[in-house]
Amino acid sequence: MSSRISIETKWLPPFQGTEEVQRTSAELRISFGDKVATRFDDDWSQTVQERARVAAYPLALWLASSWWRLRWEPRPAKRRLQHDGPIDETHWRMSHELPAAGHGFIWPRLSFASDGETIAVSCRQSNPLTGEPVRYLSEFESAVPAREFELAVDDFINLVCSRLDPLRTELHELWGEVLRERSNPEESEARTIEARLGYDPDEAPDPLMESFAQLAKEAGADAANEIAPICAGPNPSGSLQDILSLSSQTGIQGKVVIQGFPKESSATPPWQRAKTLATLARQQLGLNGKPLSDQSLCDLLELPTDVLNSQPTVRTEVGLAVRNRGKQDVKFHFHRRNRLGRRFEAARFICDYVSSLESDRWLPVTDARTARQKMQRAFAAEFLCPIDSLREFLNDIFNPEAFEEASEHFGISEQAITSHLANNHLIPRSLLDEPHNQWLG
Repeated sequence: MSSRISIETKWLPPFQGTEEVQRTSAELRISFGDKVATRFDDDWSQTVQERARVAAYPLALWLASSWWRLRWEPRPAKRRLQHDGPIDETHWRMSHELPAAGHGFIWPRLSFASDGETIAVSCRQSNPLTGEPVRYLSEFESAVPAREFELAVDDFINLVCSRLDPLRTELHELWGEVLRERSNPEESEARTIEARLGYDPDEAPDPLMESFAQLAKEAGADAANEIAPICAGPNPSGSLQDILSLSSQTGIQGKVVIQGFPKESSATPPWQRAKTLATLARQQLGLNGKPLSDQSLCDLLELPTDVLNSQPTVRTEVGLAVRNRGKQDVKFHFHRRNRLGRRFEAARFICDYVSSLESDRWLPVTDARTARQKMQRAFAAEFLCPIDSLREFLNDIFNPEAFEEASEHFGISEQAITSHLANNHLIPRSLLDEPHNQWLG
C-alpha cells in the first residue's frame, strides 16, 4: 500500500557544530502514513520518543545530493552490486540509505529505491549490539508515489534553505542546480539516464551518455530508460554494445495480434494495471480461466511453436522485441533457455507491446525493478495463470508440493507460481527468499 511521506520539523536551541548545524538544530519526525521511522528508545531520558534530535542541514544536503538517484534509480539485483564500477554496494548505499547523511548524528535505518513511479521505503531497527544511546525501533516496508516524494522533499529542503538564507551554503548551490536541471527537459532526461546507470550527477562518461542519447532517438526515450539499469555495472558501455548488437541480429519475425486496450493512468499501481490488462486480453480471447496452450500463445505473436523450445543463438541479459518502422511486424529476440521461461517471456512481450508508447520501437524484457518490468511480470503471471483459476486448481490449499502440478497445468514455472501467490497475499513473501524460489520472469 502506498503512503504519504511527512518530514515534520521543530526548531531547537543550537547544538554544537558548524553554523549550518547550529541554525538547523531540530526535532525531526519522519513518517510514512501511520508508520513513524524516527520512533526511538532514548537511554538519556529513559523514554520512547518519535522526534529525533538532529540537525536538518545534513539531511537536506544528503537529499539534495542524492536527489536524482533517489528519484530514478531502482534497486539493482544482487549480482549487479559489483565491487568495482559505478554501483558497488557501498556506493549504492551512500546514495540510498539515510545514515549516509552523517555529520555525527544517529539516523534511522531508512533505505529508498525507485521504480520510476513509486519510491519503495525500507525501515529497519537499530542494531542493538552497537551500544548507541539512541535506538530506532520501527521496522516496516512502505511505498510513496514519486510525486508525493518530490513534494515532501522539495518542501523540506526549501524550508532548510530559508532557515540558512543569510549564509548561502553549499546546500543553496546544490539545490539550485537540481531545480535548474529538473526544469530543463533535455538535462532532466540525461540526469535520469545517468541515475539509472548508477552514476552521481556529472560522473557518467560523456561517450556513454552520447550513446544513450542516440539510443533514445532510435529505440524511444522510455525504452532507453529501461535499458539503462541493465547496463549499470563494471562495464556499462560494453553491456550497451552487447544489446545494440543483439538488436541488429536477424531475430524471429512475428506480429502481436492482441491490440486496442485503453492505457490506464500511471497513478494506478503496475500490478493493478497488469491484472486489468490480462483480464481484458483473456476475455477477448474467450479463455474463461483455461490454461493457454503453446500453440495459442505463439499464434498471438504469429510465431511457430518450436520457438518455445529453441535455444538463443546469442547469450544476453535481456529479451528484446523490435518494431519495424511504419509496420506491425516485430522482430523477437528471446533470451530464456527453457520452455516455461519462454512462455513467460512471450507473455511479457505481449504486455509491453499493448501498454508501451508507440514511440518506443524497442520493447525490452529485463530483470530490472522498474514499474514497466513489474507490470510485464504481473501481466504474464495473470495472463498465463489467472489467480482465481490457480486458487481453484489448488483448492485454496497452498502446499508447495502441489505447485509442480499447477506448473504443468498452467505452463509457468513453480517459482512463478510461488511469486504469483505471494504477490496476491496468499502465501508469505518469506517463501520467495528460498534459493529455489527465485523469480524467473
